[in-house]
Amino acid sequence: MSATPTLEIRNLHISIDGKPILKGLSLAVNKGEIHALMGPNGSGKSTLANALMGNPKYEVTEGTVFYKGEDVLELSPDERARKGIFLAFQYPTAIPGVSVANFLRNAL
Repeated sequence: MSATPTLEIRNLHISIDGKPILKGLSLAVNKGEIHALMGPNGSGKSTLANALMGNPKYEVTEGTVFYKGEDVLELSPDERARKGIFLAFQYPTAIPGVSVANFLRNAL
């Protein structure tokens, strides 16, 4: 029997202002794995990130998102953050005395 994925996305459909952006995305990320979302501009990377964070501009019209076995789509953005779902930017704002490595290490 396999372990429950840390993050599991099933058949996710996301729209903005009624316009479909993502159509049927599925992804499983297991403990200890690192995944990179890559694609051209407009392919839905930021849409996925914003929807996972609970940004109200992004409407999940179908599908499920489980984090550590819990459905997170009904949680508020702050509840998601408290559970460990957050964004770390490619070029983060500098915080004096805090390295990106320490920031990410402490977040995990």
